[in-house]
Amino acid sequence: MASRKCKSIGARPTAQYDTRRFHSLDAWNRYTDNVLGRNIFPERKVEIYHTEFDNFKTKLERRNLQKRFTNLAYGTIDLALVKEFYANFYSFEGPSPKKAKVRGHLVKINADSLNTFLETLVVLEKGDSLPTYSRYCRLPTDYREIEVAQERFDYISHPGRILRKDLTTLAQAWSILSYSNLAPTSHTSDLIVDRARLIFGLVSCMDMNIGALISGQMTSIAQSNSSRLGFPALITVLCRASGVVSDSLTFERLSLVINLSYIRKNCWNPDDLIVSIRGNRRARARPTDLPSTSAAPTPSSTSAAPSVPAQIDSQRFEAMLQGIHQG
Repeated sequence: MASRKCKSIGARPTAQYDTRRFHSLDAWNRYTDNVLGRNIFPERKVEIYHTEFDNFKTKLERRNLQKRFTNLAYGTIDLALVKEFYANFYSFEGPSPKKAKVRGHLVKINADSLNTFLETLVVLEKGDSLPTYSRYCRLPTDYREIEVAQERFDYISHPGRILRKDLTTLAQAWSILSYSNLAPTSHTSDLIVDRARLIFGLVSCMDMNIGALISGQMTSIAQSNSSRLGFPALITVLCRASGVVSDSLTFERLSLVINLSYIRKNCWNPDDLIVSIRGNRRARARPTDLPSTSAAPTPSSTSAAPSVPAQIDSQRFEAMLQGIHQG
């Protein structure tokens, strides 16, 4: 009986990366070399009830931001999915294509898809192809906007800079929300002109394309090499809505919720006469308020009266915003 010859089958080439999680070797390299070591910037929920801070709540509802933008389902962050998303979303050839494949499922983050998912409306005035805020941003930057906004502004020492603590209560609440949910940044002590214009647009009820703003921010984050990864909760929800199955056992939490207590502690400007919040705000210690190490004067002392603290030498952005409210 003739013997059969066995053909040797060569070993199949093994991939150098997890093809289930990354669509290419470039995406895998982007993940291991960059994205894996970057931190996230969690979003915030908003829990403001009627009669608590109606001026803020009504502006949220006007743009439908109370539905999903500030109330994402689950309220947790799947860190693995977020980092896989940004690694697959990165484009070596330029701007990202507004979509990424995560574990075999396509996740779209173009403006229309985001507006549909977030249920945010895009309102256009008759005869215009862009919403009011988009047209406003295309205008040349006019620093006189900032100059009119505050009483005094030192352009020599602080060019184009506005201190957040000098904003109105409403503007501070919007700035806090924008830092986490709309244009993530960890630089929160003051506002550059672009951020000031964003807050001005939010407070003055300019119609915005929220989906386009978020999509542009995601693209910038993906193409950056160092910024923190923003919109992690939104990306988690988008991946799940697209059918992505998670195998994570641990999840990250959102940042502190924005509620009346948070606003009272972190956003309330006592000089803002338009907003009145019940309860006392814990005053921050100032150098003049710290206990003195010198001996206390006797009752018969005729020492001079304490001097009144000098007013802050910065231009007040709140003047422009208050004019909007009162107008």
